[in-house]
Amino acid sequence: MGDLRASFEHYYQDVIVSAPGFLLGIVEAILIVALVLFVGRRLQAGFRKGRLARNTNLNLAILIGRLSYLAALGIGVIWIAHIFGVQLTGLLTFLGALSLAITFAIQDVLKNLVAGLYLLWERPFLIGDAIKVKDVSGAVEDIQVRTTVLRAENGQLIVVPNALLFTEIVINRRLEIPDPEAPVPSR
Repeated sequence: MGDLRASFEHYYQDVIVSAPGFLLGIVEAILIVALVLFVGRRLQAGFRKGRLARNTNLNLAILIGRLSYLAALGIGVIWIAHIFGVQLTGLLTFLGALSLAITFAIQDVLKNLVAGLYLLWERPFLIGDAIKVKDVSGAVEDIQVRTTVLRAENGQLIVVPNALLFTEIVINRRLEIPDPEAPVPSR
């Protein structure tokens, strides 16, 4: 009989007493989901239709909008897990290992991205400059974050990864010292 009473008291303490707190947590979670979805969608729409989309590439605005939506969802999941007392150390460890694996998988893309940001910052050549890198030469048509587009003398478009421009010797014809006895070409 004592075991039955202890079992009932245990049930009463674990389920009945904690039920209002659990129900309150569910209500909070529903409100958080609604808030996160609302904020995430507003951020996504704002980036797609806002000043960023009008002033830059539409694809970049869409990407930033999607990333902001996913970031809002991630914050919501962490917030709800905190409400229910879920330990986040295991999740954070998994996310750290996952980000390390993804970084190794896309390291070439990241090299080109960092090199592109450096080239856009330092500007060793400008649009219109005639450059040569390795066996490729042409006029710079576009400098993007990941690649640089050259137009060869025969009219071909050449897409050069920025990591190559970052690590190799680049000859910029604009920066050459003109021969004082050579006639100046007219533009």
